[in-house]
Order: sequence, then structure tokens, then C-alpha cells
Amino acid sequence: MSVKSSVYAIYGIAIAPSHDLGALHAALEARPAETASPAPGFVRVGLFRVGDSEHIILGTACEELEPNEYRPMSDLDVDPLWNDALLSLTERHGLPVLSGPSWLLVHDLS
Repeated sequence: MSVKSSVYAIYGIAIAPSHDLGALHAALEARPAETASPAPGFVRVGLFRVGDSEHIILGTACEELEPNEYRPMSDLDVDPLWNDALLSLTERHGLPVLSGPSWLLVHDLS
């Protein structure tokens, strides 16, 4: 079996792993679907599981970094609405924030 290595920059918040990820995933899916022209202020938040769910990230943006790529984090955009969306979601669901909101580097082996 071949192992593929990928690196992602995810703008988000790392939260403590939860035993009720299903409820969190359902809450994210229940938000209005993004359309071609979403309402002003709409921010799509996704759930990213790292490893065997030992690290959980709520993220608003994701950029895949190619092998041997050099990219300053300051080159990655940040929308001011992202912080509000992430923090209000964690407050609403009582989720403990471990780090962020910020760009987080994720190394994925699959």
C-alpha cells in the first residue's frame, strides 16, 4: 500500500476532540448551502479531522500546498468575517478552542 503525503493550510480553529462529532457535523450541514452569490456575511465552515480524529479543525478556507513549495503565510488571504463565524460557532456549541483562529498547517498521510 502506497502512502500519499499532503500538506494543507487551513484557516480555522483547532478544537478539543469531541465524542459527539456527529452532532457538530449535522449542525454545520444544517447551515444554508453556499450559492453562486451567497448572502453578504455568509461564511462556510467545514469540519476537518486530522489523523484518527485526534485533532479537529473548524475551517473556513483550505489551500493545498504542493511538495517542495515555499509560501509565506502572509500571502494567504484572511477575510475578517472568518474569525467572527468561527468564534460564534464555538461559543454557540460550547466548544473549547485549543488554538486559532489562524492559518494552521496540516500534514496528511493517506
